[in-house]
Amino acid sequence: MDLNSSKANNPRKLPNAYEAFLKDNIDLKPILDSRNKTVDVKKTLAKYTGEFGYTQKRHLLNRVVVGYAERHMKDLDGLSLDQAIDLIFKKPELGEPVNNYYHDFPAEEYKKKYLVDDVKPGEPFISKANSRAERQGFPPEYAGPERVSAYDSWTYASIYSQPTTVAWRLFLFLHTLTPYKEDNVRLKALYYSFKLTYEGAWRNYKDYIYDVTLSDNMLYFLNLKSSKKEAPDENFAREVQELFTVGKRPFSKFTESDVKAAARLLVGWDSLYIENLTDEGFVTKNSYNENNHDIGDKQFSKFYSNRLIKGRKGPEGGKLELKEFYDMIFETDEVAIYLSRRLVQFFVYPVLNDYVEESIIKPLAEILRKNNYCIAEALKVLLKSEYFFAVEFYNSMIKSPMEYSMGLFKEFEIVKGNTRNDTYNSFFSEDQAKFDPKNLDPIYLSFRIFSSVKNNAIGRQGYSFGSPPSVSGWQAYYQEPVYDLIWINSDSVKRRKELSESVARNGVPLSDRHHVHFDMNVLIKKIKDPSNINSFIRELAKIILGVDISEKAFLRIKKSILGDNFPDYYWSDAVNSFLNSPNKDNYNTLNIRIGQILMQIFDLNEIHVF
Repeated sequence: MDLNSSKANNPRKLPNAYEAFLKDNIDLKPILDSRNKTVDVKKTLAKYTGEFGYTQKRHLLNRVVVGYAERHMKDLDGLSLDQAIDLIFKKPELGEPVNNYYHDFPAEEYKKKYLVDDVKPGEPFISKANSRAERQGFPPEYAGPERVSAYDSWTYASIYSQPTTVAWRLFLFLHTLTPYKEDNVRLKALYYSFKLTYEGAWRNYKDYIYDVTLSDNMLYFLNLKSSKKEAPDENFAREVQELFTVGKRPFSKFTESDVKAAARLLVGWDSLYIENLTDEGFVTKNSYNENNHDIGDKQFSKFYSNRLIKGRKGPEGGKLELKEFYDMIFETDEVAIYLSRRLVQFFVYPVLNDYVEESIIKPLAEILRKNNYCIAEALKVLLKSEYFFAVEFYNSMIKSPMEYSMGLFKEFEIVKGNTRNDTYNSFFSEDQAKFDPKNLDPIYLSFRIFSSVKNNAIGRQGYSFGSPPSVSGWQAYYQEPVYDLIWINSDSVKRRKELSESVARNGVPLSDRHHVHFDMNVLIKKIKDPSNINSFIRELAKIILGVDISEKAFLRIKKSILGDNFPDYYWSDAVNSFLNSPNKDNYNTLNIRIGQILMQIFDLNEIHVF
């Protein structure tokens, strides 16, 4: 088996959301006019002192967790704004992917296939050689399709099970700001980049960018690995300034000569070797070829105060030059301004104007500098501000594929669902009783559900970790003037509808025949009086949408369930019959009606905003 050519290691190309958006040829003028009015908010970074009830907490949670679920709201019960921020900024440990694919085989077959010296079920494998790959003649760090799938499932399952923390949304922020391409055959290097990004917003950003520069994935992605001193590659030298630090508009004035000087300074670095994973993290060592380093002096422009970085020889020369390079960049005002601008656009609203630049971004930049370029500390101030809680920003942004999909998975607690063989569309039947009990294992369910979302549920909407459409990342986070509008296009809406239908009706696929369906008991317990169809529709819509459903939409949904001639007790009877006797017939009767309600809620425009 060729591990390099396996389907798992080389997933299909994902759709480009921006290209799909352009094909729709939408008349943008009325939309953009409305957005320009929304951003015209005259608030400051002064601390918010208004009401902190459901609406404000929902807005805060929408912007700090990846996919809202009602369980996050419960975590804020009784908390003040300060207490909520303290909770949200507790950073959980990242953890590691483990062997969660073992249920694919019976015990004896598993042992025969992987042999006893491979990683055992439930154990982490990042720091362990792939003995199967070695036996087939591949380097021990090669992943193989099973470990790639386990890694993919771990990344998305981690977000699914996230506590009420901003850690994962900060991860997404940095992954859009400093994207990298995944190389699935070297999982140590991939996990290193993932961990680096996860930790990055809580560190000094200058130290983070230094480490990113020398990370294996970035060395490959932006060609620094192949740069030669006779003809230095300018790709990373340009992007580290334009995309990662000082930006390109409107204040940053670095020149082409700065790009060329930086390219000369950066040449000589090769792969980051990851030797082992310890309790303190990875033991790493960079490969630096001093014979491939330009030892001449590097002159920078007026934008960088005409700094001259002296060329150096020897194994430490490259490190000293690189340190001076980043010291020089971070002495400019523009780094903090650029990072603050991107923070505001990601967490509050993407459209900016002169007032926002002067009254929000520049003061936030000063806060960032005073906090040693720790992004998390600056974000705390932003999330406590009266500007953030301006009502104009509530439900004003389009959910990315991550927020949309994870919100559905989390709210319906899909891993706690019922597995069944849909060839027979059975529930509590003889076929169900014969269903392989391995599918009831939550670890296996998590593997089955989340190993495929990268290329299916989420990927088909135009987003997945490690697959940016360009070196700039995803256009929805930087492309003027449309920004997050890109996420809604004729193709992505179709994919979102497919996902919502699988959650509400058809079940999330686990294999060719088996699906997992949300547990109706879990959903019904969220509603105070589930036997009352009026409160059921309104409360369920509020949980999913975050706002009260309109009277027109409510009446339309109710009519679709009861028609014109049936009284409310027809619904009450169906609910009470299921609760008192949850047999197959009662389950199917109620399941069909709840599925109808859900699909109509999912068809409302409010489902796409947060």
